[in-house]
Amino acid sequence: MDWIVNLFTTQDSVAHIALLYSLVIAIGCYLGKIKIAGISLGVTFVLFAGILAGHIGFTAPMPVLNFLQDFGLIIFVFMIGLQVGPGFFESFGKAGIRMNLLATIIILLNIGVMFACYFIFFSPSTKNMAMMVGTMYGAVTNTPGLGAASEALHSIMGQNIPLIANGYACAYPLGVLGIIGATLLIKYVCHIDIKKENEELNAKEAQDPHAVPHPMHLKVS
Repeated sequence: MDWIVNLFTTQDSVAHIALLYSLVIAIGCYLGKIKIAGISLGVTFVLFAGILAGHIGFTAPMPVLNFLQDFGLIIFVFMIGLQVGPGFFESFGKAGIRMNLLATIIILLNIGVMFACYFIFFSPSTKNMAMMVGTMYGAVTNTPGLGAASEALHSIMGQNIPLIANGYACAYPLGVLGIIGATLLIKYVCHIDIKKENEELNAKEAQDPHAVPHPMHLKVS
């Protein structure tokens, strides 16, 4: 039975790290399927499982954590690029410029709110800006922004900034719940028919040449 105890307690072993991540991901994905009032958090529940595991005391060596964090962020951003890449430049000819302008305004508003909260709730002498940056990106559920901000703070201060991850983890759950709540509120206030909207979206995607794969035969001689 000693090997079972060592499997859960020896933090430097590869088996412990693999078991830890497997359990956290599996439990998070399973609990994310549970629906309350027809709503489920999906893979977001993996974050809650990770917070609980860290609170209990399960952890891994910091170099491994940093590597997996960077690698996971790279894969995440890469898959987003693959998904939106085919129609990214085409969207500028339609409503892309307007949507990007709206996104820029929203980002500036987020930064303004962050600075306002920073000077209202904290003293500038305490140097909690890293915490506020993490809180901002967690509130808007912006994981790539967290990675970019972490690298920027690391290059400026020359050391790891754990507060940015703490602020992100604290604000992310509330950010997800806020987005879900706002979506439901808009649905009921504007009397939106989800089934009808899905049918119209599927019809538009069927007309998009980038949304449908086209078979191609190549002959190499």
